[in-house]
Amino acid sequence: MSEDFMKLADVRYRNVMEEVPRRRSLKIAFQWTILIALAIAFQAPAVSQEVNQRELPFENSRGFGLILVRVEANGRPAVLIVDTASNHTIISSQLADIPPRTLDNATSTSKGSGLTGTGVFTKATLKIGPITWRDHRVVVMNMHELSKSFGQQIDGLLGVDFFSEFEVVTVDLKNHKIILVP
Repeated sequence: MSEDFMKLADVRYRNVMEEVPRRRSLKIAFQWTILIALAIAFQAPAVSQEVNQRELPFENSRGFGLILVRVEANGRPAVLIVDTASNHTIISSQLADIPPRTLDNATSTSKGSGLTGTGVFTKATLKIGPITWRDHRVVVMNMHELSKSFGQQIDGLLGVDFFSEFEVVTVDLKNHKIILVP
């Protein structure tokens, strides 16, 4: 073989040998990029965090395991049962400043959540976690018997009329919070 051919073969051999580490480096960099992207993706929450989402803390009732939320009704602290089977939010007569005698001539109901009794419609302002519901139409009922049967003070029911104002409602039982997305 000629000397020129040997030089040419040697140059090509060196170029190929230099290219192998460069390709290997690019392959390794690409693999790391994929691994990092997958690690980020798997650490992302299953439900994306909405910017406008609101969270309501809740607790469970002592005896029945029902979901209870602490609210302000007309500026007073109250405990409401979360009841999506109730068409309307219901508050006690004490929170609405309606004398119990007014309820004697009110309309009776037997539909919805199973709570039966007489009540009247009125307007109330409810502060539920970070949400203020101003002058909302609610039903006022006597909650004394309900509180007695639960063995704790119950001031009403937070009905589906509240939850229907949101696009998504998620109940996080593990972390005791209701997540609301407008």
